[in-house]
Amino acid sequence: MKHFHVCCDGSFGNRYSGLIGGITLARLCNLPVKVSWPSTNMCRARFYELFSWENDLEASDTNIREYYPIGEQYNLLSCDASYLQFFKNQGRTEPGGMNVESFRNFVNSSDKPVFYYTPLLYDWIPEEEIKQTIRDLKFGDGILDRVGKFLDENELRQGYYGIHLRMTDFVNIESFDVDHWIRTVSKASDKKFFVCSDDPGTEARFNELPNAFSYKKVHKTEKYIAEGEWHHPYTDDDGRHSVFNVERGAEHVKEAVVDFILLSLSNPFDTGKQSTFLKMAKRVGTALR
Repeated sequence: MKHFHVCCDGSFGNRYSGLIGGITLARLCNLPVKVSWPSTNMCRARFYELFSWENDLEASDTNIREYYPIGEQYNLLSCDASYLQFFKNQGRTEPGGMNVESFRNFVNSSDKPVFYYTPLLYDWIPEEEIKQTIRDLKFGDGILDRVGKFLDENELRQGYYGIHLRMTDFVNIESFDVDHWIRTVSKASDKKFFVCSDDPGTEARFNELPNAFSYKKVHKTEKYIAEGEWHHPYTDDDGRHSVFNVERGAEHVKEAVVDFILLSLSNPFDTGKQSTFLKMAKRVGTALR
């Protein structure tokens, strides 16, 4: 049966972005959705540990390497050519230059199912359709309970600002002036700030301020190659090369998703240009308002 296969990969922000885009495009073509959400060092949490989907959607933890030998069975839509070497006898179509009409023509040009593999949310996808997908793809009750408890305990229901600082594996990509943001929070003593970071030390500095709040985490980002730096070349379990030397366990990812939702409910500052986590939190906030 022809379907739209969304393969989510990378860290949570990238996966969530690709998932929202893929489900939205599948709807535009009236195709059933199958989701691959594999457990990798970038994200060990499984799909149904994070989400509660009420409509027809089939999700599995099938790893991308299992699709390598059967690539010819799909029409591949991907922004990333670097992994094509692994797919057997498979060409690639870049979704970035498409529009809704050309996308539908591509899907209808073959009886093959679509294999959608990209972390990008393209600007030609109708915004209202994206917002509807965000509203329909609900997070699990356990995670939402944590969010609600944090809001109540810190009296944040009336509104607050958000600051997201990705450290660890991102320090060589985008530098953050933590001292600047600490001064910003300190000067606005009449305002409340939610601060989230993958670095416990950064959160601890902000938590010394009376008007800054962070969700207390039990787990933290570890290194995939323990003796390496946060930016350290390695080959993952699927034979792919990477430099993002992180190991994000399932419980850590759940805590990060709590951060993600709290950030989406805030009035967030533009603390970084490269973080998909922050970009998608902003989009969720817009969709839910």
